[in-house]
Amino acid sequence: MEVAAPFVFQSDAGIVNDVFANQSNYLIEYDESVPKEYCIVYFSSNDLYYPNNETAFTESILRRNRFEWYQTRITYGHKHIFVRDIKKQWYIGGINAEINTPQKMLEFLKRECSGYKPVFLGSSAGGFIAVIMGQLIHAVRIYTFNGQFEILSLLKEENAVLIEPILYRNRNNAQLLPYYKAVDFIINPDSIFYFHSNKSQWDIEQSALINHLPVHKLSFDTSNHGVPFLKSNLPAVINLPETELRKLSGRKMHPLTFSLKMVGLLKTIEGMKGIFRFVLNKIYIHTIQRWKNKASGKI
Repeated sequence: MEVAAPFVFQSDAGIVNDVFANQSNYLIEYDESVPKEYCIVYFSSNDLYYPNNETAFTESILRRNRFEWYQTRITYGHKHIFVRDIKKQWYIGGINAEINTPQKMLEFLKRECSGYKPVFLGSSAGGFIAVIMGQLIHAVRIYTFNGQFEILSLLKEENAVLIEPILYRNRNNAQLLPYYKAVDFIINPDSIFYFHSNKSQWDIEQSALINHLPVHKLSFDTSNHGVPFLKSNLPAVINLPETELRKLSGRKMHPLTFSLKMVGLLKTIEGMKGIFRFVLNKIYIHTIQRWKNKASGKI
C-alpha cells in the first residue's frame, strides 16, 4: 500500500497552491533610459519568505508581493525579469501552473531574452537555477552567490521528505533528475562569477564540485550562506565592469575590507544597520505567529 506524502506547508498549503495556480510569479519591467541590449534575469532564493508558515507567506507574498533583487538592479539592463519559486524547491517544480517544469521555464526565458544579451543572477537556490538556465541560454554573465552546484545530496538528509518535499517526491523522475546537478550543465565556465563563503561547510563542499572548472571564484572569509558580504555592497558589485570582476577572481577577501573598498565607510556602516533591521523583521514575523497561535489556543 502506498503511503501518503506528509503535509509540508511550502508544497501543500492551500494558500501556496492558490498563488502558484493563479499568479505568474514573475515580473517584467523595462528601463527605457538605457539601450535595448541587455536582459537581466533575477532569481529569488529560498529565503523569499521565512519561516515556512502562513504568517510569513502572507506577509512576503500576498501583502508585499516580494521578489528578491527588485530594489537591487544591474543598471545597464533594458529588460528586467524577476522570478520566484514560492514552493522553495530550487525551481524543480517551475514557478506557476503553466511554467511548471525546468524545461518550460527554459522555453519561457528563451522567448523573453530573445534579441538581448542575457545576464542571470541569484543567491543560493536562485544562484543554482541561474547557472542551469544561464548555461542553457548562453548568458553572457552569470552571478551566483553561494549557489549550489548539486542538490541530490539533500535527499540523504534526515527528514528530507519534510524539508525538501518536491525534490524528494521527484527523486525517481528521470526527466527532472538531471536538473538536480547544476555542475553538469556548465559548458562555459568563463561566464560564471561565483561568490563563495569559505567558512561555510556546505558551501565548501559545493565549491569543491567546480574546482576542476575555470569558474571565476571570489572567496570570502565568512560562514554566512547566501550573499557572502554586506548586502549594501550588491549594487556596486553587480554593476562592476567585467574587467574589474575578473581582477577579483581567485582572491580571498574579508567582507568588511571588501565593503570598505566597494562602498566606503559610511555605506559600510549603513549596511551593518541593515543587518539589524533584518533581524528585527524576523522577530516581528515570529511575534505575529506567536500571537496567532496564542489566539487559536495552540500555546
